[in-house]
Amino acid sequence: MGRQVPTPTPTAPPPISNNLAEECIRVQKVYDWVVSANRFRNRYSIPADCRELVDAAVAAGQDISVQCIESTANLNCRIASIRRENILVGGVSVRVGIVRFIFGGNVLVRIFADGVLLCDFPVTVQYDQEMVLCLPEPLDADNIVCRIAALECYPTYSLLLDGSVELDLLFCNEVQVEAEVKLEVLAKFCSPRPNDIPIPSPTLGGYCPPIAFPPQCPAIFPRPSCDCQATVNTLIPGVGVTLGLPPAAVAEIGTVQLIADICPSCNPGGSTFTFNFFDTPGPTPLPDVFPGDQSFNFSPTTISSPTCITVLPALIPGVVLPAIVIGMTVTGTGVQTFTSTGTQQTLNYTLVLAETGIGLPDVIIMLLSDPLGVVSFAAAITVVPDAQLLVQDCITFPDVLSGPTIP
Repeated sequence: MGRQVPTPTPTAPPPISNNLAEECIRVQKVYDWVVSANRFRNRYSIPADCRELVDAAVAAGQDISVQCIESTANLNCRIASIRRENILVGGVSVRVGIVRFIFGGNVLVRIFADGVLLCDFPVTVQYDQEMVLCLPEPLDADNIVCRIAALECYPTYSLLLDGSVELDLLFCNEVQVEAEVKLEVLAKFCSPRPNDIPIPSPTLGGYCPPIAFPPQCPAIFPRPSCDCQATVNTLIPGVGVTLGLPPAAVAEIGTVQLIADICPSCNPGGSTFTFNFFDTPGPTPLPDVFPGDQSFNFSPTTISSPTCITVLPALIPGVVLPAIVIGMTVTGTGVQTFTSTGTQQTLNYTLVLAETGIGLPDVIIMLLSDPLGVVSFAAAITVVPDAQLLVQDCITFPDVLSGPTIP
């Protein structure tokens, strides 16, 4: 059949180019750059304890010499003031910044008698200098970079009669004015080099030490995960509750709202919930024994790690509870706020959430009690729609380990 032409006709992919091109980059632009060397001579007093030794050596006819040692540890440069003026530069009027700097550092002065050290003492040296800089507005002191590149100290070897020593000092300074700008430049991208430099083989001098890690603090971290978790978002009207425990408790009718997220991601520290009771005042279906609106909000301040259960606890006498598949109990303290008056009180609570089975109504039990254990509110709700409450197991290490764990 002869040679066939492939369909479609193949084409070679274009090569990846790296040609010079206009590029926009972000850089520090240098507006001015000044280096200067400043030399000056000054007198510095000899401390009293050192001067006594020097005077005694001079009186004894000993040869006195002075040594000055520079230190690079404490060199400093700071801006004292900035003023702006128009000056003529090359016959052109230019707006400039006249900046006054203070340069300083520390040196150590050592005094010898016949080559033997008598004493030494630190001396702080500094001087001020004004510089004319290109400092266009709005650039200010934050755009000025100043450093002392070097400090040299030379004693004059003359001890003055007033008890001071004379030093020649040389400061080498560098000042830059810079600001971040975006520049368009003609450039091309750099290419990396291959990793082609061999690493010399190490010479083993003995056995490698064992690798040891610091022990964990199990009492602090990590905290144990929850064994079960739950989410609730429900609003149930026509709920019978008691303001205390039956049979002596007062009955009320109202709407219960619970929004809860207990142990999200099986983390006991992330639990939240809010519980609202909306009282339904009036003579039907039951008369108000406590006149007025008994509506309240309850917000927890502490939430315990849940206790997972498979049988509902008999917390409210006379209430018939269904069988459950899985459930949980959390306890703690919180603040009850009455809607009508704003009155608040701190109470203990017990909250039970339970799954009865797929498609069957679920269960919420809520008890509030004072610090002495006297119950002030009790509700057992067994008609929670299945889709509005979910309790499930958290898979923990004991669930998957085949044998006992080793601490």
